[in-house]
Amino acid sequence: MGPSETLRTVPGLTRTVITPWGKETYQVLLEESGAGWLARIVTLPNRVWATPDGREAVKFHGATASEAEAAAADFIEQERVATGRRLWAPRAHSREAVAGPPVEIVTVQPRVATRIAQRFLLRFGPSHPQLPGVTGNLSESGLFIITDRPACVGSEVKVDLRFPDSPVLLGAEVVWIRPEKSEGLSVGCGVRLLQRPAEYLERIHRLVQAYATR
Repeated sequence: MGPSETLRTVPGLTRTVITPWGKETYQVLLEESGAGWLARIVTLPNRVWATPDGREAVKFHGATASEAEAAAADFIEQERVATGRRLWAPRAHSREAVAGPPVEIVTVQPRVATRIAQRFLLRFGPSHPQLPGVTGNLSESGLFIITDRPACVGSEVKVDLRFPDSPVLLGAEVVWIRPEKSEGLSVGCGVRLLQRPAEYLERIHRLVQAYATR
């Protein structure tokens, strides 16, 4: 990229959570580059999320803006679940006085796949699932693999997930990694599912329903 060229940065999705010291809002910033799109996360107004050593910003790559944004959103959700923070949501409906009949304004929150914090043994690898690991949490769209040998961001892996009743073979792409332990969070990698058979989705739905009734 030449010195006269500038990167196009656009704001992406936001998430507001409840922390012990009040509300915090996280926003994904998307930046177009020659190789695709880059996403970073900022705690508003201007605190950039950084790697554990603090030397550089946490970054997520994607061929499209949607892919980069999804990877960043997945990371935010992983951190939210791991730290026990609740999503904040405004009231679903509000009314505004206007001339004529009342108009109902509906605020719609973006859909986030429900994450289940549960441990299942697994094996994973680029062509054959050989490396041992365990799930940190899992959802319809992805999971976090606890492992001391996380695969590289952007690599595709096969995941042999061992549910108690039967194994399920998944295809996935690594979208972020945590190479070092940080504040009690496990080393591992977050993956986005590319191949998810019906039996996997059925099992996730049952787990979500079970957690909802607790």
